[in-house]
Amino acid sequence: MKKPVLNLSTAFSAVMLLVMVGGCQVAQETKPPIRAAAAAANIEVSDDMPIGGWIVPRTAKGEDAKLRAQVTVFTDGKTKVCIGSADITYLHRPILDHVSREAKARWGIPFENIMIGATHSHGCPIQTDYTDTTADQTFNNAIIDAFLKAIEEANGELENGKGATEGSFALGYALIGQNSRLIMEDGSILWVPTVYKYGYNRPTGPYDGQLPVLVFKDQAGNLESILFNHGAHNINQPSLVPVRSPSFFGRAAQELEQELGGTIIFLPGAFGSTHVFDDMTTEERVFRAKDGIKRAYAKAEKKDFTKLAAKKMEFSWRVRTEFDEAKEHQAVSDYCNRWFKEIDSWDAQPQPVIDAFKARRDRMKATPVPERTRKSWLQVIQIGEVAFVGIPGELFAELGMEIKRRSPFRYTYVMGIANDYIGYLPDKEAYRFGGYQTWVGPNYSMPGTGEMLVDESIKILNNFYNN
Repeated sequence: MKKPVLNLSTAFSAVMLLVMVGGCQVAQETKPPIRAAAAAANIEVSDDMPIGGWIVPRTAKGEDAKLRAQVTVFTDGKTKVCIGSADITYLHRPILDHVSREAKARWGIPFENIMIGATHSHGCPIQTDYTDTTADQTFNNAIIDAFLKAIEEANGELENGKGATEGSFALGYALIGQNSRLIMEDGSILWVPTVYKYGYNRPTGPYDGQLPVLVFKDQAGNLESILFNHGAHNINQPSLVPVRSPSFFGRAAQELEQELGGTIIFLPGAFGSTHVFDDMTTEERVFRAKDGIKRAYAKAEKKDFTKLAAKKMEFSWRVRTEFDEAKEHQAVSDYCNRWFKEIDSWDAQPQPVIDAFKARRDRMKATPVPERTRKSWLQVIQIGEVAFVGIPGELFAELGMEIKRRSPFRYTYVMGIANDYIGYLPDKEAYRFGGYQTWVGPNYSMPGTGEMLVDESIKILNNFYNN
């Protein structure tokens, strides 16, 4: 039997045809860059609304900048993702779920693709319980209205074919704050006053000064949006006469908008254990934030922003109801009576704070058994090469850095107070030291909740990366 002879010319042609066809398929499958549009809307407030964020209410006179809700909406042509914040101390799930449901109903943005929260500004009015039908909901409704206005405007840009198509990224740095849980001379852990004369005391955890900056411009080079993230408490220098304020990160964003254009949005990081010391003026805090953002903005490089993905996972957490009341009361009383007399930047009286924490513990202790296990959200959003992990509380830097270390994504960042607020989330070592963030009251989830959220977020990140 005669063996077939291989025709090299025919074989070569066949191979080239396969290469060309394969190349066409690759070209057809190449995803276009995502489009992004951003907007901000003012939150309507007035001087007759007491200021929160200081354990006991304070009265503000005027403002140094507007309180806003600000968002960026992304689309890849098939789905949409929304990420943003409001200049509020904290926001709970009922309000944020309401905003997300409305955004889905009105503009088709999937509920699980919306990550919104609070910047932890300590210059905003006190909120009432949104689920309390007898409470004044004026401020809560103003927050909701501002979020929906911002989402509507940003989404409208995308629907009209506008928005940014060029995305870039830079990892900057800003030395704002430090680990503020310092070991004091009496063995206590510093809360207030955070002043530099104590700044050389031994810290109990790390400091994360990373300042990631995501930049989105249109084809003409006009800035549409900047998202930036940092893990320091967003609090102005304390003052005897406070003003309403988005606090220094919010002010930095609004001032940079006047210089650069676009909408600039602060997303708080893992800031639970990091504060700026009281000696630093608000103006210096604003300057350092702006300087860090501008330096990163100037060196931002194009990245692969073609993929959008999101997962919002409900998890259970337990309220701390089993604790030694006498021990907790003693810890709070000893600290306030010893250290509040060192405060000269605001009128801090020990007894009202001691009483406020006692009232918090009483409410927690009285939590009905069916309500002691609650549900909240853990979320991951992937925007190209960048992943944001939405944590519903004030995560300690140690745990935020652990998420970054274990994530398969090179650029992974925590957004604190995202989708809900369940208080401080310390690492287990912090409970051994004690201190304000671990006291029952400001901390109302069981020890280990923070580590659980780290582990669960890594599972989601790994799933995104492998699929």
